[in-house]
Amino acid sequence: MIDLHLHTNASDGSLDPDDLVDAAYRAGVHTLSVTDHDTMAGVQVAAGRATDLGLEFLPGVEITAVYECQDIHILGYFLDVSPPGVIGFLNSQQKSRVERARKIADKLANLGSPIDIDRLIEQAESRGRVVARPLIATFLVAAGHVNSEREAFDRWLGDQRPAYVPISGSSPSDVVRLISRVGGVSALAHPGLLGRDELIPSLSRAGLTALEAHHSAHNQSKRAHYTKLAARYGLAVSGGSDYHGDQHHRAKFLGAIGPSRDAFNALLNRLRQVHGVVHGSV
Repeated sequence: MIDLHLHTNASDGSLDPDDLVDAAYRAGVHTLSVTDHDTMAGVQVAAGRATDLGLEFLPGVEITAVYECQDIHILGYFLDVSPPGVIGFLNSQQKSRVERARKIADKLANLGSPIDIDRLIEQAESRGRVVARPLIATFLVAAGHVNSEREAFDRWLGDQRPAYVPISGSSPSDVVRLISRVGGVSALAHPGLLGRDELIPSLSRAGLTALEAHHSAHNQSKRAHYTKLAARYGLAVSGGSDYHGDQHHRAKFLGAIGPSRDAFNALLNRLRQVHGVVHGSV
């Protein structure tokens, strides 16, 4: 099985990078990519563990872009565990997330559910984690304001809920261009969840490489739809479980969904071509 969409606790997953690779291995995954939100902090450790287990590993990231106040997730895949030109951009993304978290904390305080945002940020940065809403949810639970992280999202943090603050960021086309410029390839994450198929032509013109047709939130009809759209625009196909940990609702898809070997090889060939053009080697 091939899984190109996995999260560690460097962003909003529950497992350390090496433990995530172990879990993937036990689930029958032999080719994988760690694609944390706006950080590659867990990639090097995961790559090392994958090597120990004899697994094929592709360094990755899931970058948050913004279009009309909506999050658009662009998956980036590279041959390097720390691709030049990406880390600085991700650092700026993380600063934006910290600013957003402070705004959310202000809203929570005004709603009578304060959290220690300074401690949250310090804890996240000391552990190399991205400051994201799931971490805020854990602090709401610890403070006794809600009984579960799910309740935190349903009551306060979810999209359009009282403490919601839209994330700011680069446009999807700019993120696609950045990934290409540094020698990587890009895929539009879970387009069936996104529901913005009208973006695909412009992203393709910007250099988008693939559509994530195979995703745990896609039924067979959606997988077929996005496979056909990929062919229409000359794009490759990617896929993965979007696994965040055993307590996450997508846990059952680890080792059960992903692109075919032929689809993966097509994506990898495009990556090698782009990398070779940018870095002068393959």
